Amino acid sequence: MSLEFILEVGCEEIPARFAEALLTQLKTRVSSMLEEARLSPSPVHGFVTPRRLVIQVAGIADSQGVQRNTVTGPPYQVAFDSAGKPSKAAEGFARKYGIPVEQLSTIETEKGRYLGFVQEIAGEPARGILSREVPSILASLELPKSMRWEPSQFSFIRPIRWILCLLGGDVVPMRLAGIHSGSESYGHRILSNDTRFNVDSFQSYRQSLVKFNVCLDAGERRQRILLQLEQRAQDQGGVLVSDPDLLNTVVHLNEQPSVVAGSFEREFLELPREVLVTVMREHQKYFSIQGEQGELLPKFLSVVDSDDQHLPTIRRGHERVLRARLADARFFWDSDLKVPFDSRSELLKRIVFQERMGTLFDKAKRIRSLAETVARMAKHPDLIENLSAAAQLCKNDLTTEMVREFTDLQGVMGGLYLRAQGFSPTVSQAVHDHYRPISLEDKVPETLEGAILSLADKLDSVLGAFSLGMIPTGSRDPLALRRQTLGIIKVLHEKNIDISLEKISISCHRLLKKWVTKSFPECYGEFQSFFRERFKFYLREQGFRYDEINAVVDVSVDNPLERILVLKSLSGIRGTEGFESLATSFKRVKNIIAKSGASMSDLAPPDPSRFEADEEKVLFERIEWVRPRVRKAFKSRNFWKAFELVASLRPQVDAFFDKVLVMAEDPLIQRNRLGLLAGLLETFLGLADISEIVISAPTST
Repeated sequence: MSLEFILEVGCEEIPARFAEALLTQLKTRVSSMLEEARLSPSPVHGFVTPRRLVIQVAGIADSQGVQRNTVTGPPYQVAFDSAGKPSKAAEGFARKYGIPVEQLSTIETEKGRYLGFVQEIAGEPARGILSREVPSILASLELPKSMRWEPSQFSFIRPIRWILCLLGGDVVPMRLAGIHSGSESYGHRILSNDTRFNVDSFQSYRQSLVKFNVCLDAGERRQRILLQLEQRAQDQGGVLVSDPDLLNTVVHLNEQPSVVAGSFEREFLELPREVLVTVMREHQKYFSIQGEQGELLPKFLSVVDSDDQHLPTIRRGHERVLRARLADARFFWDSDLKVPFDSRSELLKRIVFQERMGTLFDKAKRIRSLAETVARMAKHPDLIENLSAAAQLCKNDLTTEMVREFTDLQGVMGGLYLRAQGFSPTVSQAVHDHYRPISLEDKVPETLEGAILSLADKLDSVLGAFSLGMIPTGSRDPLALRRQTLGIIKVLHEKNIDISLEKISISCHRLLKKWVTKSFPECYGEFQSFFRERFKFYLREQGFRYDEINAVVDVSVDNPLERILVLKSLSGIRGTEGFESLATSFKRVKNIIAKSGASMSDLAPPDPSRFEADEEKVLFERIEWVRPRVRKAFKSRNFWKAFELVASLRPQVDAFFDKVLVMAEDPLIQRNRLGLLAGLLETFLGLADISEIVISAPTST
């Protein structure tokens, strides 16, 4: 029989930023548990609101099926004596399992015939499994933050207030954090006064939630919020300033969302747009409204957990709170501007960046040096003067009142203060943008100076951490090195910046010499492995195929921009006639060399005087002709041409394998042929390892 399973864990308000990840984790673990318990579950559905985590499965088996295990005993030839009677071995085996010896049968196995029997094990009822496993799952969830609130010291993301757990409409008994499971849930805390209601099915559960002012589905809440935001913005004579991250946050802050529009005094529009938007967004979770020309309007939109009846009162309260916040921001702005921005550099000596990497003053000096190195390496020495000035000033805003209050404005405020105090627009824009991109969805800095400053800042943090042995492990990444590395890759790619990671790493290692705890080869090797994995992730996000990524990235990551250009060429030429066939041949070459026991470095270049077959000579001559042309194409960044030249070898490679036995009996001939193949591989491995290309299986017609 198939039964519906419902689990609801009712909590105090779950932090919005953890809601989706927590639900995903719970769904995955419940699904795995049901599969491992052999309960034949239908798909597991999950829902999350600020006060509840919900799992629903339309059907699971009411108990495990009977499990049949084949139990083997003594070999058949020793199970009976010469008279055909059961031996002591057979009788002992039967006695061990408590069955009559005559019920034993012959079991055929790969090792021969044995005496044995089929053991049937009755399945456990689903109710007992759920009663045992659900509390274990809830106790084992990985929580970014947890609380303890009751005598058993159970920890969870927030205090648990009720547990609804039903199988086929009946309560699954369990006790967790001092709470017994039941068949009751609760409506909206305020709009329905926490009304308690009974549940016997998921259909009745959802109907009751609607009745008692709870919208269970996050997608439905999102759609409702977005439609109201756009309509309210239009009613206010403007358009909504899009903010997907804030939208995702408010979806998980409300069980019955409504949107209220408010306003603030026009005089506050004298503050920079970035300040206004951040004040409204970060502290109050308000959306901004702009006019048709993109100008910010003195209006805001707030998503509240209420209904239309209470909106006027709520609006007045929000306007009062925002007015005080904006007044604070105006005070910070005016106060900060009284201090010359360049004079703040000395204050950085009092702020530790990281205890093993010095102060922010030290970091600014390193950023300046690295920015100049990147500019020279990327052949932009003309940018050095502005970069040097921007690097010296880029961390000064961390000493301002505004950034202390609104940390998300770091960098941005530096640019705004520099602009307001008459500094160069190039310098102020570079400082303004140098934290970008914050994520893969964020834009890179507008100017090349800003991009190089961003690179220098991120490279100092990432390479500095590896130089000091502070490597991310598991989910721990306190310096956000994974995110910063993706930012490095994105900037190099989108701004077409051509640098060597190894050379810039050497510079960084030297700048940190008084703190360094590892040798350069050791820390760079660790960084290279870390960077390669981040690089592959970035390229997968760009839509490239995994085998193409492996073919290009496993060869080298020293120059990320170069690798991306090679990858684009490989992706384009892959579908041309004969290229996949050549990839198969290269795979064969690698396998032959590997099976020979020789390494590439062991094999000397071939001696043409030892060639016996014409196909050897022709392939050698063709490789010698192609090699310098590939190098020339590579140097000029004409990677498509380089791949075309590699592909032109296909006829000679095919003929070689058709007519020539590489592993000849004569060891000298064999070694010479292996050297020829090694030379073939070595010539083109700097471009890509095309043996990594996965060959599509032919489709049948």
